[in-house]
Amino acid sequence: MKRTDDINAKLDFWATKPRAIAVPRLANLPRFGHKKFNSHAEMNRWKQNLLAELVAHGGAQWMK
Repeated sequence: MKRTDDINAKLDFWATKPRAIAVPRLANLPRFGHKKFNSHAEMNRWKQNLLAELVAHGGAQWMK
């Protein structure tokens, strides 16, 4: 069987040559600490406010 016909070939390739890739970070992510929420609705409102604050500061800006 050819390697291209093997379903698990991609996993074999990744396992034999692992490499770490640096993930970019958000430069302007608003600071937030540990939060507790009483409901999913409350958490979703908090997330919407966080996204609105991020947009107000010019959107996501990535740094390497």
